[in-house]
Amino acid sequence: MIKNLLSDDEPVRETESDPVRHSPASNSVLSLFDTSGEPDKEDFSVSDAEPQSVAETVRQSGLAYSAGIALFAAVVFMMILGGRGILKLRTSPWGIVGGILVGSIIGFVQFFRLTSQIFKK
Repeated sequence: MIKNLLSDDEPVRETESDPVRHSPASNSVLSLFDTSGEPDKEDFSVSDAEPQSVAETVRQSGLAYSAGIALFAAVVFMMILGGRGILKLRTSPWGIVGGILVGSIIGFVQFFRLTSQIFKK
């Protein structure tokens, strides 16, 4: 089948026993558009929802921005504290690794807390 699609060695012959193939002159062309006239009213759904106000959109985008900043800041802050722990306790990479892990946990808790407020009304 792939050979028939990719090469033009042999012409494709249409037989009556093969119902899948159609000649280009046949009227059985599939179309994405309805050519019968007006569209059916059942095809479209009208929502009763009203668009959000500008103030609500600004509030939601501000919360989303602060959620991303809080996640990043928590990871970086705890990584720096873990790096300070390396200097004092002389534990080679484990202070930074621990700081990243604790910072990511704190950051994700803050992230989910802030994003849950986005959809509150």
